[in-house]
Parts: sequence; structure tokens; C-alpha cells
Amino acid sequence: MMKGMKHIIIVIVIMGLMLLWPCPSSAEKTVINVGVVLDLSETVGKIGLSCINMSLSDFYDSHPHYNTRMLLHVRDSQTDVVTAASAAVELMKKEKVEAIMGPVTSMQASFVVNLGDKAHVPIISFTATSPSLTSLGSSYFFRIAQNDSTQVHAISDIIQSFGWRQAVPIYIDNDYGRAIIPFLTNSLQQANIRVPYLAVIPPSATTDHIEEQLYMLMTMETRVFVVHMVGNPGSTLFAIADRIGMMKQGYVWIVTNGMANTLASLDFSDIQAMQGVLGVKTYVPKTKRVVDFQARWKRRFLQDNPAMVDASINVFGLWAYDASTALASAVERANNNNSKPGFQNTTNNASSNFSEIDNVGVSERGEELRDALSDTRFSGLAGQFGLVNGELEAATFQIINVNGNGEKVIGFWTPQKRLTRNLSSLIKSSTTDLNNNHDNVLGAMIWPGDSYSVPKGWEIPTNGKKLRIGVPVSSRPQFVKVENDGETNTTKVTGFSIDVFEAVVQALPYALPYQFIPFAKPNGESAGTYDDLIMQVFDAVVADTTIIANRSKYVDFTLPYTESGVSMVVPVKDKSKKGAWVFLKPLTWDLWMTTGCSFVFFGFVVWVLEHRINKDFRGPPSHQIGTSLWFSFSTMVFAHREKVVSNTARFVVIIWVFVVLILTQSYTANLSSLLTVEQLRPTVTNVNDLIKYRTRVGYHTGSFVRGILLNLGFKDFQLITYNSTAQCDDLLSRGSQNGGIAAAFDEIPYIRILLGTYCSKYTMVDPTFKTDGFGFVFPKSSPLVGDVSRAILKVTEDPRMKEIESAWFEKRSSCQQEDASVSSSNSLGLDSFWGLFLIAALASISALLIFAVTFLYDHRHQWWFINNDYSTWKTRIRILLRIFDQRDPRSQRFRSGGTDSVKEEDRHNYDQNSSTIGRHHHHLHDHSLDAASTYTESSFSFQGSPCEDSNSDHNNNMVMKNNVRKLLGFVYSMNLVVLLGVAAMAEREVKVGAVLDVGVGMVGKMGLNSIRMCIHDFYVSNPHYKTRLQLILRDSQRNVVTAAAQALDLIKNEQVEAVIGPVTTTEAMFVINLGDKAHVPIVTFSATSPSLSSLHTPYFFQIAQKDSTQVEAISAIIQAFRWKEVVPIYVDNSYGEGLIPWLTNSLQKAYIRVPYLSAIDFSATDDAIERELYKLMTMQTRVFVVHMTPLLGSRLFAIAKTIGMMDQGYVWIVTDGMANFFNSLDSSVMDSMEGVLGVRPYIPRTKQFLDFRARWKRQFLRDNPTLVDVNLNAFGIWAYDATTALAMAVEKVDSTLSGFTNVSKNSSNVTDLENFGVSRNGEKLREALSNVRFKGVGGDFKLVGGGELQASAFEIVNVIGNGEKNIGFWMPEKGLIRSMDAKTATTAYSSSKENLGRIIWPGDSYSIPKGWQIPTNGKKLMIGVPVKDSGYSEFVRIIHDPITNSTKVTGFCIDVFNAVVEALPYALSFDLIPFENSNGEMAGTYDDLVNQVYYGKFDGVVGDTTITANRSSYVDFTLPYTESGVTMVVPIKDNRKKNAWAFLKPLTWDLWVTTFCSFVFIGFVVWVLEHRINNHFRGPPSYQIGTSLWFSFSTMVFSHRERVASNCGRFVVIVWVFVVQILVQSYTASLTSLLTVEQLRPVITDVHQLLKNRLNVGYLDGSFVREILKDLGFQESQLRIYRSAEECNDLFIKGTANGGIDAAFDEVPYVTHLLQIYCSKYTMIEPRFKTGGFGFVFPKGSPLVADISRAILNVTQGAKMKTIENAWLNGSSCPESNAQISSASLGLESFWGLFLVIGVSCALALMFFLATFLYQYRHILSSHQPSTSIWTRIGTLLSIFNEKDLSSHTFKKSAKQDASVASSPAHHHGIGSAEASPSTHCPSSPYSYTESNFSFYGDQVMFSPDRHDYGTHQGHETQDREMRVVHDDTQEVATTNSNNTNSQAT
Repeated sequence: MMKGMKHIIIVIVIMGLMLLWPCPSSAEKTVINVGVVLDLSETVGKIGLSCINMSLSDFYDSHPHYNTRMLLHVRDSQTDVVTAASAAVELMKKEKVEAIMGPVTSMQASFVVNLGDKAHVPIISFTATSPSLTSLGSSYFFRIAQNDSTQVHAISDIIQSFGWRQAVPIYIDNDYGRAIIPFLTNSLQQANIRVPYLAVIPPSATTDHIEEQLYMLMTMETRVFVVHMVGNPGSTLFAIADRIGMMKQGYVWIVTNGMANTLASLDFSDIQAMQGVLGVKTYVPKTKRVVDFQARWKRRFLQDNPAMVDASINVFGLWAYDASTALASAVERANNNNSKPGFQNTTNNASSNFSEIDNVGVSERGEELRDALSDTRFSGLAGQFGLVNGELEAATFQIINVNGNGEKVIGFWTPQKRLTRNLSSLIKSSTTDLNNNHDNVLGAMIWPGDSYSVPKGWEIPTNGKKLRIGVPVSSRPQFVKVENDGETNTTKVTGFSIDVFEAVVQALPYALPYQFIPFAKPNGESAGTYDDLIMQVFDAVVADTTIIANRSKYVDFTLPYTESGVSMVVPVKDKSKKGAWVFLKPLTWDLWMTTGCSFVFFGFVVWVLEHRINKDFRGPPSHQIGTSLWFSFSTMVFAHREKVVSNTARFVVIIWVFVVLILTQSYTANLSSLLTVEQLRPTVTNVNDLIKYRTRVGYHTGSFVRGILLNLGFKDFQLITYNSTAQCDDLLSRGSQNGGIAAAFDEIPYIRILLGTYCSKYTMVDPTFKTDGFGFVFPKSSPLVGDVSRAILKVTEDPRMKEIESAWFEKRSSCQQEDASVSSSNSLGLDSFWGLFLIAALASISALLIFAVTFLYDHRHQWWFINNDYSTWKTRIRILLRIFDQRDPRSQRFRSGGTDSVKEEDRHNYDQNSSTIGRHHHHLHDHSLDAASTYTESSFSFQGSPCEDSNSDHNNNMVMKNNVRKLLGFVYSMNLVVLLGVAAMAEREVKVGAVLDVGVGMVGKMGLNSIRMCIHDFYVSNPHYKTRLQLILRDSQRNVVTAAAQALDLIKNEQVEAVIGPVTTTEAMFVINLGDKAHVPIVTFSATSPSLSSLHTPYFFQIAQKDSTQVEAISAIIQAFRWKEVVPIYVDNSYGEGLIPWLTNSLQKAYIRVPYLSAIDFSATDDAIERELYKLMTMQTRVFVVHMTPLLGSRLFAIAKTIGMMDQGYVWIVTDGMANFFNSLDSSVMDSMEGVLGVRPYIPRTKQFLDFRARWKRQFLRDNPTLVDVNLNAFGIWAYDATTALAMAVEKVDSTLSGFTNVSKNSSNVTDLENFGVSRNGEKLREALSNVRFKGVGGDFKLVGGGELQASAFEIVNVIGNGEKNIGFWMPEKGLIRSMDAKTATTAYSSSKENLGRIIWPGDSYSIPKGWQIPTNGKKLMIGVPVKDSGYSEFVRIIHDPITNSTKVTGFCIDVFNAVVEALPYALSFDLIPFENSNGEMAGTYDDLVNQVYYGKFDGVVGDTTITANRSSYVDFTLPYTESGVTMVVPIKDNRKKNAWAFLKPLTWDLWVTTFCSFVFIGFVVWVLEHRINNHFRGPPSYQIGTSLWFSFSTMVFSHRERVASNCGRFVVIVWVFVVQILVQSYTASLTSLLTVEQLRPVITDVHQLLKNRLNVGYLDGSFVREILKDLGFQESQLRIYRSAEECNDLFIKGTANGGIDAAFDEVPYVTHLLQIYCSKYTMIEPRFKTGGFGFVFPKGSPLVADISRAILNVTQGAKMKTIENAWLNGSSCPESNAQISSASLGLESFWGLFLVIGVSCALALMFFLATFLYQYRHILSSHQPSTSIWTRIGTLLSIFNEKDLSSHTFKKSAKQDASVASSPAHHHGIGSAEASPSTHCPSSPYSYTESNFSFYGDQVMFSPDRHDYGTHQGHETQDREMRVVHDDTQEVATTNSNNTNSQAT
């Protein structure tokens, strides 16, 4: 207890001591002065101030130990720019603040930021969100708020998610509203959303003005509006919109965060007017801390502002709180650096030449405070606080919907996820798919008009014009039928094409009013061809207009709505009979002959290559010949048995076997084709026959088919036209001989109609000339093309299309084979295989050459070391031939094997001689084009002394004349002085200030020279005027603050009545506000930015062409050359930014995309510029519009030339900011700009102008003798005219009222900015200046729009060499014109390049750049390709090489793409990238692959990608390159029953019997020829009979294994094998024909049958066909997938009962491929579901789409496409299932010729054998013993025949050989030698021996020249050779030195 009390006492004592301890007082804290400049009369200002105070209170309560305390000095800016600047100056100068919080608005902050930058005082704004403030580049400006540009992507994503294609921004016309527009339009363009108009609302706009603007928007089609306003203007806008009916159903309104963040503070009436509006609002997490603060703030705010009960905290208040916290934290850290507070260079008493603006000094601690503030990080109320480049990091945005009395959150947007319904999903998938996907990314919302229906985004206004649709007066009424009603004077247009178009219009997401206008003459006849029709001035053409390459040059086509192609129609005839030699028909005679010769040649080649090293090709000559031919011809059935040793021979054999394989397969295929023929065959099968025999052909009148026929080679007299189907039938019936035609050429849709009527008389045959079907026609770049194409896809994929087709093309019941195609087959000729034989020949010859070179090299010593006295060429060749006939001892075939190898000597070392590769360097010389004409100004020299000359009289005369001139000039001057003196008595001087950059600025010096000359000239011309301008000059020193200070000094101290200048837009911004407040006119002749007009001050006069006036001229130039994309490059300040909204808007009206905006800081280094240019080089766009000052622009072009951006293919257009200075730039700068186009105001070259220019130049050189290159331009002229106008206006003003009123002399609370009063003459001078009219040097002077120079024409110049050349003009009324003096007959606006002169483009090229290209120094196009897991690899095949780690992509689609790229007029670099996962499998579906292009992961997709409506929402497709449609495949069944003996049907019974007998006969013949010499055919009689029959019948499958020894037997067998080959192939072909062409019918005939019986169906894995099946009504359980044709076949075999399928649905190209594999099992039947075919995929808006589509037309309409199809898709097709096809059995009559050949061959062989045998044993027949009867002799001969022929090579064994073998050490190894035996009547083959008997391993064939050649030769070293014998036991090597040159190798 006591212990506890002790503890309590200790605690009490400690606490007491703490209380008694002295605490530091506030006086000991360091006080930091901080200024606050807010609009305290506005809600946002009051909210901000209360949050700042609460923040400081909370901060120091939480950090009582901090040594600093911020003392706030609050100033009210009173919503005025000048007052805000004055407050900032006063805070800096008098209060010595170290930071300023505020101002509120971007306009106020603009100048204050410059002040802070100069004084090193951080300016911290939590409400100024304009992106323009970033361009000021001040390191002392901190934006504790979200930059407005960060929300533009959220807005564009919202618009994109709903599929809206156009949007109109409505913005306040000030710096806040205008600055977001470049970012917004750029973001919308990247999402392919057009901005057709910019609606600008002035800040001071009346309700009438706003209403007028909204009414104008109602007349436009767009119904999506983005509102960027704040406060009262925004509320007023919506109130008026609600009143006039623009807040009803169908409209879309999206507000930026400027209004969305303050919705809670709006009145109830304002919220009610905004029902249904969407908003983008900065997201602030609703943490407990925020909720608590809101409650505290509300109590505090109501205490300070009890009347504002409805006010609520918003994000600006939270940012103010966080900004104060950050500043307090930074102040504490900066104070810890012991830096002293205060300012340097502060002068208490300002001089008369400086105002307080220039007298604020520099903060001592500004830099430390700036750095500390930049590094501040903490968790604030609005989220994590962190600054990036002085701005808050980009944060999340809420998407809100105004509903009821408040707002509803419907989603979020983040930079990573983009749109999402809730933030919790951020951890899941990556980027969201936005296109038409609002249901998945946004919640439910209410639209204007209290509607839940998503607005379509635009509509045709009631006062909008209808589209004028041209239609042909067609003779084909099924497609377009025009009917005129004479009574009602109306025209009715119907037809298939019309119905399709109407269905397409109904499928559009908007109304499209139109009217059909027949293309007809007054009499109702057609006014021209279809080509004439599309050239007319229609808004579109709807007709059966074929998409062809030539037409696509002038118009844009939609995707086709019909099938494509031009084909030939001919009559049909009965089939021809088969002949006895039908087996020869598959090949032509020349191919047969070539094949036979090739077999012989191949045998010779193999013999040459194998003879020295292969025992099988050695022996007697007859044996060698027989073996070579036997080997060669046995390859016909791949039955060759001889081993091939050499690699070269093996290479030749491989090539030859490949050739034989191709030949045999081709023979079989063509024979099958010949035997499978239709009952009816075309009378004409080859178009060349029609041309050759000058046969007449027909085509439809006016069709483009005429051009195709002429290109094919038809003559005009062969071409007959027809106008109808009936007329075509009549011409075909009559035939060419009777005035008709033999064939008709027409488009496939028309042919369908013809065959539908006359199906039994005609048929459609190849060739088919590719076209792309029928499409609708629109003008180039029409926005309707994309929408109508997508609608076409929807219609063609819909059952509606089938109804339209049925209505107009109903099939005739009598026609059973309307769609059947007839094919014919010709014999395969040498022209089809010469390439194959060429390959074989090259391989063989190459092998022979290699062998010959190697052989000669190995034996070169035998060639060169022969005694020249005894050698001749023949001798040398004979020696080489002998060597060739010997064995090659080095061959592996003749060396022993085993692990121990014999050491070889005498081997030749081959030197490898390196070859030097010559390199040829092509030096490219750039030849600069000399200037065509160089204009130099006249120079005038004034010299005091006369010129010296040899003619003294002439000199005296000149001196006298000069003296007289001087005297007259003196008298005139004296008179002038007197007159001026008299006038001066009554004149009044009027002070006029001039603020110019006269130090280093070219424009300032130029302007000053013109102003002074003007004042002088004006009063010389008007001496009677009572006023005189007194010019007071000030130098702005290129500084915004200095310019403002100088202007303030002029107004306050000099009390000028007008100010001329400043020069730049950034300097003028604040000075204009000063002039407006002081009522002093600010007259600028060089500040041309349109942003200055937004200030809406009546005291600002822009005596210059506003930059926005030139954008239409630039747009016209770009349109003239049909460039589709442009990148503006501009200086990042108010001058550069001011033009961008106008430029992008003008370009968008012309459908020209701006994919990127390149902003370059005015103070950018060369490295920064180079980095930006390199970035541009990696983009596709090559058209750049440069809007910069001359200084920055000169550096830009110099760097561009250095890095290669001034080469051919680039386009550079500069605005007048640079073009006006072309005549003053250095020659080096002009040289780097060669080829640049410039746009500048046109100054008429009047006499007044020319005289003034000469005087100006002289005066300028006097004042600036070092600036010799500066010449007069528009700015100098405008300065002259502006001064003239000011002088005239001053003269009109009452001179009695001068000076200023309300001037405050001195006040401690007022700065110079508020102490200058108001000019008494200001208002009158303003009115007088506005009404001045005169003829100036620059033309007619007139001010419009309250103070702007009237827009004039623009001159277009081309930089050439060191000068420039005029190439044309642009006028607002006429557009582009060649000359201003041209008297054009029409006043129509023109944007044709023909109105411009010849242009030299960058790279010294006259070729017009295409405007874009794939950058070579950038990345290649990343083209995605699908991965075929197992099937249909013919379309895309991917081969991975694991060794080289490379990937090869081939296939039909790839070859088509390569051909298309080759057809482009430029190079296109790309890489094919498989869309696969790590396992090498497809990484998703085809839809996923297409989406990769949308996400930007691929630049395109090449593959079998079908064009569908859904996919076209995300990407752009090219025109299709294949036929289109999804169809059904089903099995087929045979109507005729097959029996057990069906296999006999291919051949007739007589052919079967003949064939059987032939087999027996061949067995007998071979037995006879082989019995005596071949052990295989010896033995017991039964064995011999069995062997003979076995051998014969085994040839049926080429499996005979018995070796044939005799050449005669080989000859017979070769011929017989050929016969068997023919018979087997014929049997196969006939059986194929029988099984294919029997009356086959589909098992399933209707899709409803599948649905009714609930049968399973299949579709290709990953295909969109699944959705079609689901739409048809198939259940999930009925669907099966397959991945290849083989899998599909397996499923068909199983059937539904076994888990398989009974039908498959797939796209036509796949089905065609399936039927090529399983032609006899399946058939393709109706219905066919329309698709767009296969197309290539590119991002939306890609410039490649149009070029590649045109290239596709060129490829598909050429022969290249057929070649590709043949290469990958076999070029063949199955006959239609309903075609009447039959096939008969093959009979003996078709092959008796073949049997005749084999019979004769056998007879000849037997006769040869018998004659040889009888001759050999003739002594028996000729025996003179009479007791021997003839039968005994015959018996003796038969006995001899039955015995072995021991003289045969196969049985001969010499005793010498036996002894050698027996005595040889190698005998134990079974090693022997064999030599050729003398030739017998039928030499035997060594194949009778085993391999060991003929082993030559270990033998070394020795070459020994004859003694006659070498025996007496002395002086040459003998050739040493070693005989190697391998011993079995000792493995020793016996070596003998062969010095005896006569020794022979055994």
C-alpha cells in the first residue's frame, strides 16, 4: 500500500514540475509569411480558405514541436486577372511572402506563375487545372489538383464503350476551357471518334448567344456533347438546353470534372435541368478521416458563412487542405537548412523606368522551399499525396449519373484498368474491352428524357438533306429495276440490290434519309456504263456494281454483299468413248519420252558414281549395263535392291525417287480424273482455243468484262454483246459459225440466273477471274463506308438475306444441277513437269561434276607427271579411264571394318583456298537542285566621291548632275521645314507606347523599323493633321513579366493612349488585361494566336492574320494529296497551343486523323528535339505540320535533316509563323528545309509594296548594319499598317480630352497594377480604330470581329535550294488556285492538287509522298497469326526449329498476304508472330486473336480470319480474299446396293482373265530365262513351278524378292512391272471413280431434320460458328468440336449414337478442304450462312486497310491467286452432290495395247534366248551321227537346259581364285576377290553370291602404268603404294612398297 502511494506521489511531483517548466512561446517560433490569393466572393474561394485554415490548425496541433508557423496573408482577387496579379505583387514586395496559395482560376494563375518564377516564390494552386499552365515550364508552380488533361481518356472510353462515333465538345472560351481541347480531340481520334465541330461559349455570353449556339447544334447530326465549363455558364447552358428540348431522349451529355466536382453545390433547379447527364469526377475514397473532416468542416464553414447553408465540401477543398499540409511540412524542412528568410535585390524606391512588378526581388529561401515541396509525401484527405513534375499524380475517376436530386456512381476509370464497374475488380483481369461493352463496365443509368434506352449518338436532323443515291437503268431487272409512272410522274426502284440496301439501312444504328436517282437520259435510257455511273456526283451508288481494282482508285466500296468472280459459260455435249490406249492418255507423248530417257540417264549417272566403289555395279560390260538399267527402272515401283554406297549417288537417288513418286501419283490422279467424267461435258474447255481459232464470245453490254476479254487477247470482231438472258441463250444456241457465240463471259451472280433458266443446256467452266463481288459505292473517305459495311455483315449473316435471295432468284424446279460445275481433265504434259525433271537433271549433273572434279583432283599426278615424250591427250584420257575402271581402294566398300583401322598413307592434303568476296560500294551522291530563280533585293549605294572613269567628260557630267540634285534637294527640304514648322503650331503630340523585343528579336527590330517609317511617311503625307504620334519605346527582353512591367510603366507613368505590341502571344496575354482595365488600346501586329481573341476585350486589336485563318488552307493542301493522317508539331506555349483546336477541328471535318500531338518546349535542347523526332520516326505518319517560331523551327529542321527526316517520303508543312521568314533565314537553314511547303498570308505585289520594301531595306540596314539577311515580311507590313491605322484613329479623337482619371497617387494597400487609372480618350480611340478603312501596304485594311484584321488569301510556297517558289494560293471562297489573276469560270471550292504548281519534295523528289510508311528504323509490324493445333494447317502452318530457335510460318493465307505485300507500291516490313502460349498451343480463340489488335499487342492479324459483324466493331478488315459463307457438311449414301463382289467391278471379266493369264505367262518366261543361271529358279519341278508363279504374282504388289540375273529376264520384268503398275493404278482409279460417282445422296438434307431428331453436329474448335448453331436452336449437348479434317471424319464415322456427329457446320474454305480429302464420303448442302470471307485484320483507322484492300483486288484478280490456291489447296474441287455422274468398268478394249506390248517383249526375249542357246550348242544339232534322231538331240538340249551354266558369272569359280583365297591370310575372314567373267549369252548378276563372297574390304586396287609408258622413264619419283592386309589374330598391317611400276593389283 505504501509502495503504491510512493508511486503516486512521484507521478504528481513530475507532473507539477512539467507544469512549472517554462514552455516556448509563440514568439520563439519562426514565422513564415505565406500569401493567399482567392476569389473570396465565390464559393470555391470560401471553401478553399476555410480548408486552408483548418489544415494549418490541424497540422500544428499534431506537430506542436515544429519550429515554424505559417502566417497567412489573404488577398481577394475579385475574379479579376489584374487584381490577382496586383495582390501577388503586393504580397511579394511588401509582405515578403515565401509562397502564395492560389489564385483560383487558370487565367489569373497564368501571370502570377510567371511572377513567382521570377521571384523564386512557389505558387501553389489547388483549383487552376488548365493544362496550359504546365507549358509555362515554371519550376516554382505547384498544381495540387488534377490536370484537366488526365480525364480525357476517361471521357473517350465512355464514348467508345457505347459505340458512339462522333462527339461535339462545348467549352468556355477562355484559357481554362480552350486548353483541354487538343488533349480531348487527340484522345477521341485515337479511339476513332470524330469531332465534327467545336462549340465555343464566351465567358460573358448572354442567354441569347448560348441559345443560338445550341440551336445550331440541333441542326447537326451529332447528339453526343462533352461540356467543359464551370459555375454559372455551365448551369445556364443546361437550363437553356432543357428549355429548348435538348435534354430529351436521344441526347447524350457528358460533363468534365470542372462541373462534376461541384454538383453538390448547385441549386436544385440546376440539378433538375441536368437529369440524365454523365459526369467524370475525381474519386476520393470515403475514409473515416474524410467523413469526420466533412462534418467538422460543415460546422466551421457555417460559423463563418451562416447564409450558405447548402454549401458542401468538394475535392477542391480537400486539395486545399492537403496543399496547406504539404506547404507547412515543406516550410519546416526548409527552415531546418538555416537559410535566411527575405528577398534579395529589392529596391525600395523604384526608378521611373521600372514598376513594382520588376522590383519584387528574389526570395532567399525559394529554392530550398521548392525542393522540399517537390519531395513531400504523405497520406492526405484526397488520397496519397505525391507530386510528379509539380502536379498531383493521375488518380481514379468516378463516373456519375445525375439522377433525381443528386448523383449516382455507375463506374470508375483508372489508368490501368480503364472503365470498370467497381474498384474491387482491379485485382482481376487487365485492360477492359470497351467497344459496345458498356453493360459490362458501367452500371445502369438514366438518360436525358428519363429514358433507359441507350441513345444511338446521332440522328439525321429534320432539316437535313437526303442522300442522293445513283442507280443504273439496268437490263437485269433482278438486281435493279427502274419503273417510271407517267401519270404520277414518279419513279419506283426495286430489285435484289435495292432490297439489300434497304435492309442494310434498317440495320444502321441511325436513320439515313435517301432518294434514288436513276442514271438515265431524258428518254429513259441508260446515260452510260457502270464506270460512268460511279464517276458521277452522287452521294452513293446502289447497284450490282462489281468491286474491282481500277474502280477502287476513285471511290470507296463497302464490303461485298454477293459472291464474286467472272466465269465462262459454254454449251455441253455427250462424253466421248474410251480407246484401247486409254492408259497412255494421262501423260502426253513428250512426257512419256522424257520419262523413259530419264530412266536411262539416271541409270548411267548411278553407274558412274558407283562403278569404282560398289561391287554391284562392276563386272562384265553387259552385266554393268543390265544392272544400271535394272536398278533405274526398278525405282518405278520402288523395288530397287542394289545398295548405293556414295553420298552423291544417294543424293541423286533420293531426288530421283521423289521424281518417280510425283510421276506415279500424278499418273494415278490424272487417270482417276479421266475416268471420272460427267455425262455432259463442255464443248469448250480452254479459253486459249477460243482465242486461237478466233471464235466469237459474248459479254453483257456495258460490263467491265470487255476489258478482261481484250486483255486475254480477244479481238474486237470476236466480241458480241447481249442485253438479256434470253438473248444470251439465243447467241449460244446459234453458235459462232452462225453469227452467234461459242461462249459467254459474265459475273457469277448473272451466270446463276442463266443456269437457273437453262441448266440442261449450259455449264460454267474455268477459268474464273477473281473479283470481289457486288458492293455499294461511296465517295472516298465517306464516313458511311464503315457503318454500311458493318451493317452489310449483319444483314448477310441474318436470315433476312436468304429471304431476299429467294424472292429474286427462286430456283426453277426443272433444274436439278443449277449449281453443278463441270470439270474436264487433260493429259499431263511435259510443261507440267519440266521443273521436276529440271531438278532431277540438275541434281544428277551436279553429282557428276562433283565426282569428275574429285576424281581428276585425286589423280592429278597421273595427268601432269606423264613423260611428255610419250604421252598424248588420248593417252592421258585412256589412262584416266583405266583408273576409273579400277576399284577405288579408299572406298569403305573395299576396306576392312572393325575398331582397328589401317593407317593410310599417300593421302592428299587439300588446301582450302579462301575466296575473296568483292564488295561493291555504291556511293550515292546527293545533288541539290539549284534555285530556279534567285531574287535579290536591289541595293543602293550612296558615296560622296564621283566614280572614276576613263571618259572625263562623262565624269564631269555626272558631277554636275549630282550637284544639281543636291541643290534641289536642299531647296525642297527647306520648304518642307517651313511647312512643318507652320503646322507644328497647331499640332498635338499623342503618346503611344511600343513594347517590343528590340534586343535580339528579329520581329521586334523589323516592327520598330516599320513603325518609325510609318510615322514619318504618314505625317509627310498628311502635314495638315493636328496630331502627332510620339513613340515611347520599351524593350520586353523576351520576358512576360518584363513586358507587363514595361506596359504598366507606359500606362501609369507615361500615360500613353495606346500600346503597340507586345510581340509574342505569351507576353500579350497579361498586357491585354492591363489595357482593358486602363481603357488603353493594345495594338499587336505579331501576336497571332487565336487564344488572344478569347479574352474578349474591346481594347485589343490584332492587326495580323490570326493563326486560325490558315488552318483551312493547310487542310486543303492535305486533302489535295489525299493524305489521311497528320501530326502537328508545335511549340509548347500559348502561341503553339492556340492553333491546335482549330487545326484538329479543320482536319477532322476533312476526315483526316491526328494520331499524335508533338509539343516541343520553347527552351528545349537539341537532344530533347532529337528524341521527339526519333519518336515520330517510329510512327507511320509522314505528314507533319510545324507551328513554331523561326528560331525553334530552324533548329528542328536542322536536326530533322541530320537524322534523315528530310528524305524522300516525308511531307513538311509550316505555318506562317515560319513561312513569313523564309526570305530572312540563313542559307544553311533553308538548305535543311528543302522540299518544305509553307503557308503564309498573301501580300499583293503592288507598286506601293515594292517601293516600300526597297526603302525599308535601306533604312533597316542603316539601323542594323550587321543584319544583312533580314528582309521585310508580313509582320513588318502589318506593323506599318497598324501604325497608320492608329495615327488615323488618333486624329479623329477629340484632342481636348487627354490623360487619365482616377489615378491613386500613393497607397500602402495598392500596387502599381491598380494605380494607373483610366484613359479619357480610350473609348473614343477604340471606336475610331475599329472603324478605320484605308488602302495599306498589305492591301485593304479593315478590322472585323471587334478588332481583328480581315482574313485574306494565303500564298503557298515551296522551299527550293536557298530560296522559295510560289506554287499556288488559297482563297476562302475558291480554295486552291494556281494564280490570283486566274479568271475561273466557276466559283466552286476546289481542293485539287492540279491547281498547284510542280513541287519538289524532301529528298529532291518530284514523286508525291504517300503520306505514311512503315518506319525502317522503328519496329516492324507485329503481325499475329493463329496456331493450328492439328488441322487445316494448309491455311496457316507454323514450324518451330528447336536447333536455331526460329519459327517459320507458311500456308495459303501467308502466301496470299506475301503476294499482297509485294503488290503494294512500297515496302512493308513485318514479322509473323504466332498467337501461342508457352506450350506452343493457340493462346485463345480467333476472337481473342482479333482483340489483340484492338489492344495494340499486334499491328495486324494474317490468317484464316473470317470477317464478321461483331469483330468489325473492334478492328478494321480488308476486303476478303476468299469466298464466303458457312455451310453444312453431311455424309453421303449410295442409292445402288453394293454386293460382296463389288471389288470386281472396276475391270470387266475379259480383262480379269487376260490379266491372270498374263501373270502365268510371265512366270513361265522368267523361268525359262533364269533357270540355267539362277539358283532361285532351280530345284525340284514343283519348287520351280511354285517359284515361277510366286515371282510372277508377287509383282502385283512389287514384293518380288527373287533376284533376276540375266539381262533378258530383267528386260522382261521391267516391262512387266510397268504393265502391272498401269493395271494397278487403273484399277485404283476406276474403283475410285465407281465409288465416287455412283448416285450418291446426302444422309441429311435439312437443318431442321437435325434439330427435330436432336442429332449431334460439329464445328471447328474456336470458331464463331458455335454462335450460329446456338442461334439456330441447337442445344449445348448437341455440339461437338473438332480440330482437323481427320477429327471431323472420325466423328462422322461414330455418328450421334456413339458420341459422334451427323453433320458439321464450317466455313466454305474449310469445307472445300475437307471434301478434297474425303470427297467420296461427304457432300456440302444448303443452307449457306453468309459471312464476309477471310480478310486481314488491322487496327481501326489504319492507313494500311485501304492500300492492302486495293492490293488484294490486284492479287485476286490476277493469275497469282490461282497459283497460290493450287499450291496449298490442290486447286481441285469435288463434284456437286446432285451432278449426274457415271463411270463404267474398264475392259480389255482399253488395255489390249498394253498386253500387246508385254507379249511382244516376252516373245523377243524368248526368241533371243532360244537363238543364243541353240547357237551355243549348235554342234549338237549339227551332229553327223545318223543314229541320233532329232528327238534325241532335242532331249539332249533339254537336258543341257536343265543343267547349270557353269560358264555363267553366277556359278564360275576359278581354281586360281580358290587357291588365292585359300592361301590368303584374309581367308579366315571370308575375304575374297571376284573378277568379271567372260560374257555369256545372258550374263549373270553378282547378287547370287552372299555379301561375304563379294567383300572387297581390305583390297587396295593398285594402278601400275604399262612398261611402254613408264619402264624407261628416269627423273621422276615413283609412286609409292602400300598393300594392306588385315590379319584376324594379330591385326598387323602388312605393307609392301610398290616400286615396280608394272605390278598389277589383284
